[in-house]
Amino acid sequence: MIFPSHCRLVGVVDKYARKDYRPEDAVYFSTQYLLIFDAPDRCEVYEVQGEGEDIMRRKGHTRKISEADETLVFEQQVDITNRADLIKKAAKLCKNGINTVVFRGVDKHYNFVHKPDLSALTEVDVFDVAPPWPAWLAFNIKRQDEAGMYGDMMLDFKYHVVDLKDYEDPGMTTIFPCRASGLNGLFLDSLDLEPVGDIKLVGCNTSKLVFEARYPGKKYAHVNVCPLSSLKPSRPFILRCCQSERLGLKNINGTKGVAVHWGANPREIFEAVKLLAAELKR
Repeated sequence: MIFPSHCRLVGVVDKYARKDYRPEDAVYFSTQYLLIFDAPDRCEVYEVQGEGEDIMRRKGHTRKISEADETLVFEQQVDITNRADLIKKAAKLCKNGINTVVFRGVDKHYNFVHKPDLSALTEVDVFDVAPPWPAWLAFNIKRQDEAGMYGDMMLDFKYHVVDLKDYEDPGMTTIFPCRASGLNGLFLDSLDLEPVGDIKLVGCNTSKLVFEARYPGKKYAHVNVCPLSSLKPSRPFILRCCQSERLGLKNINGTKGVAVHWGANPREIFEAVKLLAAELKR
């Protein structure tokens, strides 16, 4: 895969607009690649090497990376700093003879991906629980990812949200942690009377502790929905937990991850992902 680290390394020539363009023309000192357009939607991609010490340098070695028929010019403007997103976009488009995708940024700069390689991205599992919807951790990571905040971290998020509605059970006295969920059942945070019947408590270890403190000796079945309690990860992960002492970087059976607080704000979630990304590079 060839994917220039920054748009400043990519020069652009519009041959159809610059009638005086010559292949031997000098290039800017930072230029390592040239996109040469013969039409707005047709482009060849070259690797170039400038010679000399001046700000404008004569061309030395030049290598064609892709022909116009092998290159797709992406129609929409994109955030060209979101490298993970561009690799995924290019991977979907490189077929039927296309091996290179040229992207134009919202700031009118250009970059390209040649022979995109999805293995350059690290897949990260996001574990969350809902309702309330949207699932707060997954919601924030997704919108931050779409805004390009994780683009240079080269992460590819996979979302896994447990839907507590699946645990509704009219045949039992089902108790959920929080009334805000709006589920059919009782709620641990607003129980007025002692529950009776066959009791099923759906919640984490904190819910278990609260229930047993309020109703000591009461028989019940516990469905633990905390991802951290039963997780057997196969790849890096991020999840949320309500127990402050369990937060931070994790290593479960050799797999790295991070836990944020149940009520973490968007900045704290971003910092946690950033911390995990740095840890994964070690």
